[in-house]
Amino acid sequence: MDKKLELLAPAGSYESLKAAVNAGADAVYIGGMRFGARAYADNLDQAKMTDAIDYCHLHGRKLYMTVNTLLKQTELEELYDYLKPYYERGLDAVIVQDVGALSLIREYFPDLEIHASTQMTLTGPDGCRFLKDEGVKRVVTSREVSLKEIRGIKAAADIEIESFVHGALCYCYSGQCLMSSLIGGRSGNRGRCAQPCRLQYQFEGTDKKYFLSPKDICTLELIPEMADAGVYSFKIEGRMKRPEYTAGVVEIYRKYIDLYLNKGANDYKVQEKDRIQLMDLYNRGGFSQGYYKTRNGREMMSLDQPNHFGTPAAKVIQIQKGKAVFSALEDLNLNDTLMPPELKLDRAHIKNEKFTVSLKNVQGLRAGQTLRRVRNEALLKRLEEKYLRAELKEKINGKLMISKKFPAILELNAGTVSVRAEGSIAMEAKSQPLTEEKVRRQAEKTGDSPFTFGKLDIELEEGCFLPVQDLNALRREGMELLETELLKPYARHSAHKSDMHDEGRQGFVNDIIKSPDLMISLCSYEALDELLDIPEITGFYVDSLDEHILSKCRRAKKRCYYVMPRIFRQDTQDLFKTEGAAEKLEGYDGVLVSAFEEYGWLASMGYGQDMILDHNMYTFNSEARRFWREKGIFRDTAPAELNARELAQRGCAGSEILVYGRLPVMVSAQCLLKTNGRCLKQQGAKKVCRLTDRMGKTFPVSAECRYCYNIIYNSTPLVLLDYAGEIKKLHPGSIRLSFTIEDRQETVLTVKEYIKAFYYGQKAHNPFQDFTKGHFKRGVE
Repeated sequence: MDKKLELLAPAGSYESLKAAVNAGADAVYIGGMRFGARAYADNLDQAKMTDAIDYCHLHGRKLYMTVNTLLKQTELEELYDYLKPYYERGLDAVIVQDVGALSLIREYFPDLEIHASTQMTLTGPDGCRFLKDEGVKRVVTSREVSLKEIRGIKAAADIEIESFVHGALCYCYSGQCLMSSLIGGRSGNRGRCAQPCRLQYQFEGTDKKYFLSPKDICTLELIPEMADAGVYSFKIEGRMKRPEYTAGVVEIYRKYIDLYLNKGANDYKVQEKDRIQLMDLYNRGGFSQGYYKTRNGREMMSLDQPNHFGTPAAKVIQIQKGKAVFSALEDLNLNDTLMPPELKLDRAHIKNEKFTVSLKNVQGLRAGQTLRRVRNEALLKRLEEKYLRAELKEKINGKLMISKKFPAILELNAGTVSVRAEGSIAMEAKSQPLTEEKVRRQAEKTGDSPFTFGKLDIELEEGCFLPVQDLNALRREGMELLETELLKPYARHSAHKSDMHDEGRQGFVNDIIKSPDLMISLCSYEALDELLDIPEITGFYVDSLDEHILSKCRRAKKRCYYVMPRIFRQDTQDLFKTEGAAEKLEGYDGVLVSAFEEYGWLASMGYGQDMILDHNMYTFNSEARRFWREKGIFRDTAPAELNARELAQRGCAGSEILVYGRLPVMVSAQCLLKTNGRCLKQQGAKKVCRLTDRMGKTFPVSAECRYCYNIIYNSTPLVLLDYAGEIKKLHPGSIRLSFTIEDRQETVLTVKEYIKAFYYGQKAHNPFQDFTKGHFKRGVE
């Protein structure tokens, strides 16, 4: 086959990067010391990163750097200096989430490839086509999209596609998760996720289980179908995993991508031993194939254990006095670890062999119990020796000429690159002249260089003598010259840095101090009639295209904006088309946009009303606001993770600030009702249920059957009543009160208290005993 595919490996350290390259990865993605979505990995400093770029290039591979967090205003101003040395060294691409960072990178480093991170939650062609027009070369699709949707993206957007093939799944659409942030102040958008999804929860009175913990994915069988659908880059997840894991997974996927490329889909078959190797390295109760062929389901979840499950290794045959008798289900190695309970083997055992263990070492065993191997010592040692300890060498050819008349000459070539190094003139040998064997032995000692000789021709004049140190110096010089020449094509000169504070970047200054507009967001409408009579309310956000609601707002002379779905996949777009939503939306004052696909879809139809960005569109910095301003969007919602000082640095003139409401902490393609066998099986249904954590905190969960996703809301509402004066000093264009599960009385009471505080400077009464101030004071790291 002539179709080239890329195998893309994760690296959380320099050792992992070398392991990935040695095992056959075409490209590696890795983070530097800042702005990467794995803040707790062993990220590379500047010296190591430049070495890593060179290492990849010398071996014909690529390095992509993760700049895939949201950048605060002060950080954005440091981005140029941070990226400059890597850009100059030949960095192949950056992976980006923040549109402000995207905008500056495009301007400062115009020939640096930009890849749109999966954190951008890209699920359809409209969003991908929009980003392509903004200079993005590649999109990393959301893990939730199907093969059919990928095919549609490729056909309609014609953009390079990167998709995950192996490793952990987030429960939430990537980029839409605030759970770790709001519970513990560790933001997934800032690379510090505490993984609350891997903890136990109760759902509507069930036993505690890991309801938010998906199995890892393994897509070996799907490689031909993924390639046929349009996936170019096959991405392995796992920057927090050890180097042996990286090497072992790359080794297997390299084998099967090559199998597909060499023999096509008809002769493609996965061997069970390779699947078992992947299971041995890491799995959570087995694998799933992710969302490529399945919308969601219980079979994708690891409900009983959130960490490495291992593989069946030994069965307890009987319990005797003081010991347990096992039968080995597989060949077992010295120092293998079995669970549960933890048992470290003190010798090897062959399959079906019976062996005994003292019960002093292992408590709580029972006859018939199967222990799983969670550490395969032999596999880890093999991977370490083959890919971590061994040095990868590139074959080169050379010619060495030694003469008593001319300086010694070493010519080297690698592909189309050739170099020539000159050394000393040989002397007349007094006793032991050089032999070809001795010269070859010394010249082929390539040492720490990335090269090894495929062929070395030697022309040696008889009777010559040349000191060993001279031969070594000539070889070193030749190797260094070759390395320099091979890296030259990657080097760049830095682009001009614009001043972030020049006049062209301004436009958000507002010296007029006035009370912001008051916007009310509603998920139910039992309080609407009463709210329409409150004069201070400017307008409403509604998630219904019911003309009666719109006409009521019109009669009351209130603005009415439609809230677009949190996720806008192809089936949702098809539903909108069927219902004539585009025409209906023209009757509203505007829409609240939550996804790139929604902006792209509306813009493609020439939508004529206002578009307002919701807080999950993440305008973390003024450059992100400028990016959207150039698209004609002048209103955005301030991100929920910035504190008051950071909001002031970003600028809030014209923005909306959410001052009350239960923030959505997760939006998931999974469904807790379906996982628990309670699927409503109704496209238009909507039900609020409850999820309870280990601390007794209850999270409302809205099953949005119309769009087939769940929204998990925070256990307590955001209440910023006490900060009315401070918020008004930020000069927001509007403030928003968002109501989700509140009843009519709670809704009306809350609105009135906010009016007291924000519009009349009166002391307001907080109607909620349990509430959060969110990040308005604490912020996130």
